[in-house]
Amino acid sequence: MFRSKRLYIQAYAVSNQGKVRTNNEDNFFADGIVNPNPQIDNYISTDKMKLTSHIFAVCDGMGGESYGEDASALAVETLKEHCQDIKKSKKNLLNQAVSAYTTDANDRICDMISQRNCGNSGTTLVMLLFKGNYAYPFYIGDSRIYLYDGFDLYALTKDQTLAAEMLQNGVYTPEQAEMSYDRNKLMHFLGEDKAKNGLSATAQPPILLKKGMKFLLCSDGLTDMCSDLTLYEILSDPEQNDHAQALVNMALEAGGTDNVTAIVIEIL
Repeated sequence: MFRSKRLYIQAYAVSNQGKVRTNNEDNFFADGIVNPNPQIDNYISTDKMKLTSHIFAVCDGMGGESYGEDASALAVETLKEHCQDIKKSKKNLLNQAVSAYTTDANDRICDMISQRNCGNSGTTLVMLLFKGNYAYPFYIGDSRIYLYDGFDLYALTKDQTLAAEMLQNGVYTPEQAEMSYDRNKLMHFLGEDKAKNGLSATAQPPILLKKGMKFLLCSDGLTDMCSDLTLYEILSDPEQNDHAQALVNMALEAGGTDNVTAIVIEIL
């Protein structure tokens, strides 16, 4: 009887303040590990693990002062509390489990905004759940998830910004959307639902996992500095031992105008 070979997983997470910003509003969640101190450069690598249930996420906070930083921290701390419920959820109830998390995170961020009277704050979210031999992508905002399948690079998310919406509606050309200030105006984020009606992430179809795949979760501090071609060249380089660090280094070399965070997950 034929049995498929067991797959393994290994992840690398890097977060850097960048060369311009005075604080780091990014945060990450690496299978239970929360970025211990975003205000210093952080690097985490996991051991090679059997592919069972794992969760990874990147959050890019907004709001100025410490509010964006605190919003992204609330998002990953809340994910830590919901992690086991999401992992244990049946596939047909997975969206509900993730929505319970995003609603809770949104409500906590809204409570912070109300208590501090800080006007506007929030955070993006990209989350990748590994369950069995599948990966389940979820997102809110303009942080991104990419898949390198051993041949090509694919974006698994679509930026939820005003520029992207106007591009989709034919108002902007791709060049205009790229240059517009509207590309930084988020249409969806954790913290937007002030009425607390419930906030769900956008779910993408599950991906059947194969050896050699690499997933990239990142904030726009990476993608604003590096083209998709650059991402492809680094992720496809067989001589590169640490793709996450290489990507962050490339963003810093290109100017590092924003906080930059990258998680690369390899299927072995």
